[in-house]
Amino acid sequence: MDINQLQQLRSILEEELATLQEHVNEEPPLEDTEITAVDNHPADAATDLTTIVTEKTLSELKEDEIERIQTALNAMDEGTYGECIVCGKEIPFERLEAIPTALTCIDHVEEVTQ
Repeated sequence: MDINQLQQLRSILEEELATLQEHVNEEPPLEDTEITAVDNHPADAATDLTTIVTEKTLSELKEDEIERIQTALNAMDEGTYGECIVCGKEIPFERLEAIPTALTCIDHVEEVTQ
């Protein structure tokens, strides 16, 4: 991978990181509302619970993606970006272009995600 390709990927990662951090900072905190069947119709309680669980899940996914991006940026700083963390071989640019946070070559994807 040449310096222009590395800079292109760094730019993509930094933009995505800024966008995710902005969304995380703008999100209101999840409401810790008590869900009871006494005050609400059961369908209303179910809707409230679904909303809370969905918001929490989306927030966790954003935080996970922020962590992956920061790991990739740290690897760039250390000079190890683009090397498979399992076998040490170079990750093809096309894979990094599609998934800039990839830490493994395609052969070792399942070993890290398990």
